[in-house]
Amino acid sequence: MNAAVTREVREVREVPWAPGRRGPLGHLPLLRHGLLPALLELGAAGPMVRARLGTTTVYVVSDGDLTHEVLADRAAAFGRERVARGMREAMGDGLFTVEAEIHRERRRIVQPAFGRASLAATAPLMCRVASDVAGQWPVRTAFDVGDEALKLSTALTVRALFRSEASTEWVARLVGSGAMLSKGTRLRGVAPRWYSRVPTPGNLAYRRAVRLLREALEALYAHHAPPACGGDLLSLLNRAACPGEGAPHEGTAGNGTPGITRATVLDEMATFFLAGVGTTGRAVAWACHELAANHHLEEAVQREADALFHSGRPLPANVLDALPVTSRVISEVLRLYPVPVLPREALREVTVGGFRLPRGAVVVLNLYALHRDPAVYPRPSAFDPDRWSPDAPHPVPRTAYLPFGAAAHRCVGAPFTTLAAPVALAAIATRFRLRPADPHRPVRAVGGVTTFPDRMLMTATPRSGANGRAAGVLSPGRG
Repeated sequence: MNAAVTREVREVREVPWAPGRRGPLGHLPLLRHGLLPALLELGAAGPMVRARLGTTTVYVVSDGDLTHEVLADRAAAFGRERVARGMREAMGDGLFTVEAEIHRERRRIVQPAFGRASLAATAPLMCRVASDVAGQWPVRTAFDVGDEALKLSTALTVRALFRSEASTEWVARLVGSGAMLSKGTRLRGVAPRWYSRVPTPGNLAYRRAVRLLREALEALYAHHAPPACGGDLLSLLNRAACPGEGAPHEGTAGNGTPGITRATVLDEMATFFLAGVGTTGRAVAWACHELAANHHLEEAVQREADALFHSGRPLPANVLDALPVTSRVISEVLRLYPVPVLPREALREVTVGGFRLPRGAVVVLNLYALHRDPAVYPRPSAFDPDRWSPDAPHPVPRTAYLPFGAAAHRCVGAPFTTLAAPVALAAIATRFRLRPADPHRPVRAVGGVTTFPDRMLMTATPRSGANGRAAGVLSPGRG
């Protein structure tokens, strides 16, 4: 055995227990104040620690390099079946729930829909949809910005990503099913397999939401209106199933890629809807909240929004070039309020960062603590979009910022969200000034599939001249 191998074997060590273990409950008392404070406490305990949650031991990884090792360097040693099991009832066999060669092939098929050229072609439509939906927000009365932001992100997904012209009734049904599916899917990811078969009120409501989602997606699919270039998501999937034949018939794979059927297309629609709408909607809601407390940033975003929507000039080839401050606001929101954890399961015994993980180990990648690491982020709890300025004094290592995951399983739809969220925020900012309905009521962050606000009541006041300008948003020559 050579010296390097000997040193590696000698350095392998057991993962230490997190402090605060309490008898049979283990570390469950850490959750008494909620998931997010517990994640910060576990992150402060070390780069990787063990926590006992009742009868289950989880390995919590809060270090960027170790997280990257799990997601990239040793990705073949980890699977997602535990979390995929919770997603499969709603998503079917979509990108999030398939693995290995099927995942790679499916990703190859849909990738062009999120390329630079495709998104540039979609940007004018995205701007129009965002402006139209934002124009319907209630004025001078308290409303939940989280709910309205989800409606806006749903409309962007339906019109700009799916290219569907289904009625607003179906869009509303999608919004209605989203919250229940998000909550139920999260529970299914950690509950025993038998739990989903028990006819509890929550399970029955979840099944109704799944049926509602599937009915709505069928309607959206039936009203698919592809652009002339045919580079949208559904066109790419249809061509993979039936090259040269249009949309596939139900239950057939046509002459295209093995395994691609109409059911597959609907599964991918469910996947991109559930994965994307929540991320975009929550990011926009949190951005509205933060801008209401940072007026100089709010004014900078408003200036960019006014120039984009009302200057009369053609849209730039890259819309984000016109929204640098707005984009940095969204980047900072995704840091402070990310998907809090990414679960994985060790498929075999594996060593990560010198720590031994047994086969079957439940690994929790603690993105919430990673994104608030004081060693990487000065004033980690402060909202500071200038962290993402090109001339920022403390560049962020790529392993310390993972709002969309990393490596082979990095969210393929990330470019859509990083365009849609700034566009949506700009569409709101050019029309309204938002303020908390009750300035004395703090907004509490809650950890789930995403980091979402418990309730975010705000009032929208039209900006001077905004309604008059709105009629001219994006003249025909611009989109």
